[in-house]
Amino acid sequence: MVKFGQKLSQIKRKLRKIDSASEKEKIVITPKKEPMLYNAVNMDINNKCNQRCFFCFNSFWDDSVNMDEETFARVLKVLPYVQDNVGGGYGFYLSCIYEPTIHPLFLKFLSMLPEEGKNKVFFTTNLARPMDENFINCMLDANIKLINISIHTLNSKRFEDIVKSKKFNNFKNNLDLLEKCINEKDSDIPTLRFITMFLKENKDEVVDLIKYCQKHFPIESHEIRTPYLMGNNIEMNKDQYMPYEEIKNIVSELKSLDYPIDMDIKSVEDLELIENENSNVVEKINGNDIYSEAKKRLSVVEDKEYLYLRIISKGECMDNKSCVLEDIPAENPAKFFKDKLFDLYRNKARAAYCYNYSESSEIILGNGPIFIDYLVENDAYLELSGWCCPDRKVNTDKLIIKITGDNGDIHYFYTSTRKRHDADTFKEKEKGWCGGYTTYIEKDILKDNLYSVDLLYENDLGKIISYSSDNIIKLNS
Repeated sequence: MVKFGQKLSQIKRKLRKIDSASEKEKIVITPKKEPMLYNAVNMDINNKCNQRCFFCFNSFWDDSVNMDEETFARVLKVLPYVQDNVGGGYGFYLSCIYEPTIHPLFLKFLSMLPEEGKNKVFFTTNLARPMDENFINCMLDANIKLINISIHTLNSKRFEDIVKSKKFNNFKNNLDLLEKCINEKDSDIPTLRFITMFLKENKDEVVDLIKYCQKHFPIESHEIRTPYLMGNNIEMNKDQYMPYEEIKNIVSELKSLDYPIDMDIKSVEDLELIENENSNVVEKINGNDIYSEAKKRLSVVEDKEYLYLRIISKGECMDNKSCVLEDIPAENPAKFFKDKLFDLYRNKARAAYCYNYSESSEIILGNGPIFIDYLVENDAYLELSGWCCPDRKVNTDKLIIKITGDNGDIHYFYTSTRKRHDADTFKEKEKGWCGGYTTYIEKDILKDNLYSVDLLYENDLGKIISYSSDNIIKLNS
């Protein structure tokens, strides 16, 4: 047992040896600079739809609003702060949960998109409004990364049953016209992606739908999924989940197709597992220790949708910190979006900070190796990730990271913990357990230029075991 921490003079002497050639002395690492970006901006240029799909989670009100041109121009100022569309819901949604093509200024809005939209912007359409060749060519020629097209059936009667409209002829004519326009194009077109809900009504048709789309269109992928369980119609949508025995042959055939398919088909059995897991997670994080409370905060800010903005057709904006709608200012909207983004990032770091953390008077020195394999910085924080092989009796869910500056600036941070994807191999190689960690360090609180890193684990007896990294973090000036 040793006293917790080291005397400041010892820390300084150790840091002054950084340039020495000794293999045992610490190595300086400098964070890589990365931009701050929203993962996505979920926007709708209107709040209405020309169909009423029975599986839709949306609500529709009488006070329908179309975004005006001035507001749309203001919203476009957020584009430089949005990451590229790389699939999975990243990027800038020209439409999110409504039908954009029925907006009277839809084509005008497409013409307003800047060149950088080709990496970021996409929209989803049901392709059910009347369209001509000019309309479709304007969609294909716009600065759009991706067009999602909903296709649930090619049977007219089934179409009416699923989407609750009599617009099948519009849909099929537009589909044919889209194919014609694409075949006549010499220039690049947006990526096409089709989306099909896996329903009791169309389950025997989905394989043919995929084959049809692959035959007639150059598509990036075809998404097949069961309905979302959110918003309206949750119980009705749960009823669309079928026993695995009933759908296993269809799922197997889908998997055998040599096409790019994004499949997320859940069975009744999957639904039961999800509901059980959700209840277990709630029970697990309802502890009253400091680690449980920190994990609740970190789970919010580390969710992919934390760095999202929601913009409605009225021109109001909501982030996932305040969850309050506010007007986008007419003056300098770019600064508004940039400041809001910085605040989200800073709040992420503050969720990890240990306020009023009290060190134990004694610690146990551990002998497991620490790895820092990811160190980046943006304007708001440093993100620090890595792995450790602590002693076997250490509880790797109870971890705090301590950083100590070369002039005595000390801070403590909670972490999110995770398991290595190669945990079994790594455990055998290192003869110990292995736990992953990630934390966020707000830059404004740091006073020094060099920082050592210690991992403070709590073992089964409530004792703190400390592991020191072989790295020294050097901040960029």
